[in-house]
Amino acid sequence: MKLPPLQALRSFEAVARRGSVTRAAEELHVSHAAVSYQLHKLEEWIGLPLVERNGRGIRLTEAGERYKLKICAAFGTIHDETELLRGRQTSPLVRVSCLPMFAVSWLMPQMHDFWGKHPDIRVAIQYSRMTDRIDPATVDVAIRYGNLDEFPDFLAMPLLEGLTIPVASPEYLQHVGYKDMNDLPRLTLLHDDSRIGWQEWLRQATADYNLDPSLADSGTIYPDGNLALSACLAGKGALVLVRDAALFHLRANTLIPLSSIGIRRSKFYLVLTPRSRPLPRSALFFAQWMQSLPGTIKLGVPKS
Repeated sequence: MKLPPLQALRSFEAVARRGSVTRAAEELHVSHAAVSYQLHKLEEWIGLPLVERNGRGIRLTEAGERYKLKICAAFGTIHDETELLRGRQTSPLVRVSCLPMFAVSWLMPQMHDFWGKHPDIRVAIQYSRMTDRIDPATVDVAIRYGNLDEFPDFLAMPLLEGLTIPVASPEYLQHVGYKDMNDLPRLTLLHDDSRIGWQEWLRQATADYNLDPSLADSGTIYPDGNLALSACLAGKGALVLVRDAALFHLRANTLIPLSSIGIRRSKFYLVLTPRSRPLPRSALFFAQWMQSLPGTIKLGVPKS
């Protein structure tokens, strides 16, 4: 199937990202008319309007908004990979595929320690969801939550225990008047990707508290853990999450446990490294550094 002209796609991507034909033209070092012409060519090729006038500016149509998500992501991937390849010529690089919530709540607050010990190593962190496939050819280290045998293309090493607990922000609990577990039905339950976390926790908690497991059927399901965690921190409700991945928030009291009851699951946060090729020294140092941090499981990492 014939693809649309690359220059037309590039023009649309710049306009969609910058929100302006003028700013897109400045970025691409071409005239305003040239960008408008490329947009017109792309709309003719697709057969749908992608951009429409909005006063003195422009806005994307519904089709344009949908197209923007894919086109901007595609050009972003091309840009990132090109920068990674260029960077290999100047300094060691480790490419890390990481779950968004883990990256924000556990990894990034500690990265200053790694950069202090390895200032010459560049770390390229790629956010990816649990359902995204990990390519062992383009990822040096991946962080996932699951069982050791779920990732046949990778060596899997447990990093954090999978003990899950319910948490909420102190401001939210004060706002709803929460005092103890008897007040749990008054809380809005937040869910990461599915309702399984609250379902499992409520089934176990009923042994100690008179709670209805069907409470898990209520509340908002977020498409990834980072959004669910952000909503919890913002005081939108209570969330069940892996305790060790949220230690920074618990120690800072930005999140507090609702109960001492935790569910010890067979799943872990895992460090994954490709089986099909030797591990670069930069990736070896990164994996070893993560497993040296407080609270991690000390089982060692593969040798390069």
